[in-house]
Amino acid sequence: MKEFFEGQFDYIYFIYGFFFFLLGVICFSIDKDRLHKIPWRLLGLFGITHGLSEWLEMLQFIYGEAKPLSILNLFVLAASFIFLLEFARIGLYRLKGKFIKIWAYVPILLLLPLAYKSGITGWNITIRYFLGFAGIYFAGLMIYEFYKTELEDNRPLIFLSAAMFLYAVLAGLVVPKAPFFPANIINTGSFYRVFGVPVQLVRGAIALGMVIIVWSYSTAPSGVKYSPPAYFIRFFPTKWLIALTVIALLGSGWMLTNHLDYYAGIGIIKTAKARMEYSQNRLLREIILLSKATVSLSGSSAIRRAVSDKQQEDLENAKSILSQIKDKYHLLSWALLDKEGTVIASSGTGQEANRPHAASPYFKDALRGENGYYFEPGSRYNERKYYVSYPVKNRSGGIAGVTLVIKNIQAEPILHYRLMSILITFFVCCLAVVFFITLRRREDFLDLVEKAHTELLTVDKMKSDFVSIVSHELRTPLTSIRNAASILLKGGVARRPVDDNEKELLNIILSNVDRQSRIVSDLLDISKIEENLIPINFEVVDITALVRKSIKSLQPLAEAKKINMSFSSDLKVSPASVDPEHTVRIIENLIVNAVKFTPEGGRVTVKAEEYGPEIRVTVSDTGIGISAADKEKLFSKFYRSSDAKAKEQKGWGLGLAITKGLVEAQGGRIGLDSEPGKGSSFYFTVQAAMENSHEEKDLDH
Repeated sequence: MKEFFEGQFDYIYFIYGFFFFLLGVICFSIDKDRLHKIPWRLLGLFGITHGLSEWLEMLQFIYGEAKPLSILNLFVLAASFIFLLEFARIGLYRLKGKFIKIWAYVPILLLLPLAYKSGITGWNITIRYFLGFAGIYFAGLMIYEFYKTELEDNRPLIFLSAAMFLYAVLAGLVVPKAPFFPANIINTGSFYRVFGVPVQLVRGAIALGMVIIVWSYSTAPSGVKYSPPAYFIRFFPTKWLIALTVIALLGSGWMLTNHLDYYAGIGIIKTAKARMEYSQNRLLREIILLSKATVSLSGSSAIRRAVSDKQQEDLENAKSILSQIKDKYHLLSWALLDKEGTVIASSGTGQEANRPHAASPYFKDALRGENGYYFEPGSRYNERKYYVSYPVKNRSGGIAGVTLVIKNIQAEPILHYRLMSILITFFVCCLAVVFFITLRRREDFLDLVEKAHTELLTVDKMKSDFVSIVSHELRTPLTSIRNAASILLKGGVARRPVDDNEKELLNIILSNVDRQSRIVSDLLDISKIEENLIPINFEVVDITALVRKSIKSLQPLAEAKKINMSFSSDLKVSPASVDPEHTVRIIENLIVNAVKFTPEGGRVTVKAEEYGPEIRVTVSDTGIGISAADKEKLFSKFYRSSDAKAKEQKGWGLGLAITKGLVEAQGGRIGLDSEPGKGSSFYFTVQAAMENSHEEKDLDH
C-alpha cells in the first residue's frame, strides 16, 4: 500500500483540496432562510481558501519548496483558519450573545521566535498548532452548541461537530516534521509510518463527510405534503447520490491519471533512449574537441596546479578556462574533481559537490584514462541529465583529476500528463457539482411553488366553506323578511288598507330581498359546483325546445332595450341528454349576459347545431366585445371585466362561473369568440342522445 501512495501524492492533495473547495461551494449555495444562526458564508470562505491551500501544497510537492510558493501558501493557510475562527466567534455570539475574546489570536505570538528560527516550516507548524487547532475546535464547539438549541431539525449538525473535532486533531496537531517537540514525534511522516495511509487522504475523507453533512442539513425536507400531478417529474439529488457521483468521478480521474502516467512513462523512456544515442554521438564529437583542447592546455601550469596544489589563484584561472568551454558547448554545468572524487571547482549552484562522484561509473572510467558516460533518468518531476567525464593529466602523463561536464536531455516530463488529467477531473467534477446545485435550486423552487399551492388550496377551501356557511345563514332571515314584507303588503294580520307610500317602501324591501336571495343562491350554487355536489338529473329532451322557452321568457328584457333577438337551428337536431333545469339556466344566463352588454338597437342571435356526438348552442351579440386579457379570466368567479363600459353593469361576477360549472358538470364544454367593439359569441356543448337519434332516423325510413 505504501508503495502505491509514494507516487500518488499529487492526486491525494488534489482530492483533499477539492473536497474542501466543494464544501465552500455548498455553503454558499445554502438558502438565506437557513443563515439566521450559523454564518455559513464564513465556513464557505474557509472551505475555498483551505482547498486552495492544499492545491498549493500539491504544487510545492511537485515543484519543490519554491520560496514564493511557500510564502503564498502560508498566507492562504492562515487566512483559511482565520475565516474558520471568525465563523466560530460570530456563530457563538448569535447563540450565546458573547464573542470569543480577541485573545484567541494572541497565542500564535508565543511561538513567533520559534517560527522565525525554523523558517517556513516553523511558520506552517505555528499556524496549524495555534490558529488552525483553535479555529477548528471552536468551530466544532459552536456547531455543537447550535445542535443543542433544537431550533429545527438539525440532527446532521452533531456529525458535523464530531467531524470538526476529529479534523482539529489531524490538521492542527499532525504537522510537518520539525526539529522541536512535539513536531519531531507527531507529524505527517510518523502518521504515514504507523497507519500506512497519508494523513492528507484521511483529512480529505473527513472533508467529504463534512460535504455530505452540510448538504444533508441544507436540503432538509420542508414538511410539505403536496402530491404533484403524474406528469410532474421530480428528481431530488440526495446526499448519497452526490457523494457517490463525485467519488466515482474522482476515482475515474485517478485511474486516468495513472493510465496517462504509465503510457507517458513508456514514451518518455523511448524518447530518452533515442535522444541519448543522438546526444552520445554528438557529445563524442564534442569530447574529441574537448580532448584536443585539454591536450593543448596540458602544458598550462594553472590547470596542473589547480588539480595538484589547489591554489586559489590557479582555481580561478581554471574556472575561467572551463567557463569559456561551458559557454562554447552549451553545457548545463561542469566540475573539476581531484583523484578522490572531491569537487575542487564547479559552476552552477554547487549541486555537483553533493553527489558521490567517487562511486559513480563516469568517475571510475575517467580514472582508468577513458571517457566516462552516464545517463540519469531522474524522477517523474525532474529533468534527465547526461554526464560525460574525461581525465586531466599532469606533466608526467599521470592522471591528476577528472573534468566532468553535464548536458540536459530535453524530455516531456510525466508531470504534464498527470496535471492535465487532474485538470480534466477537476472540471468534470465542477460540472457535476454545478448540475446538482442547479437541481437543488430547482427543487427548492418547486417546493416553494408546492407550498404556495397547498396554502392557496387551503385558503380557497376556507373561503368556499365560509361562503357556504354564510349563504346558508343568510337564506333563513331573508326568507323571513320576505314573508313578513309580503304579509304587510297585503295589510298585515289585521288586513288594514295599505297606502301608496307604504306599498312603495314594502316593494323596495321585496325587490332588495329578492336581489339578495339571488346572490345567496348563486353563492350556494358556486360552492356546490366547486365541491362537485351539484345534483345532475339527465333526461333526453329536445334542446331546441329549451332554447325557445328561454328566449320567450326573456323577450320582454330584450324589447325593453329595443334589441332584436332571434333563434335558428339545423333542420334536424338530435335530442340531447341533459339536465333540463340546469340547461335552461345556462341558456338564460348567456342570453341575459348578451342583452346586458348589447347597446339599444343591437341584435342577439341564438343558434343550435349538431356536431357529431355533440350539440352546440351559440349565443351571439353585437355588444361591446371582450378584450384578450379578459378572455382568460372571464369564467373565474368574482371576476369583473376591466372595460369601463362593462364596469357600468351591476353584478358579482358569478353568472359565467356558474354557467361554466353547470356545463362541465354535464360533460360539455364552454367557450367564446370575441373582438372588442364587434360583439361576442358564447357557445356551449351538450351530449346528443345518439341511440334515440338512431331510432328516430330508422322510423323515418
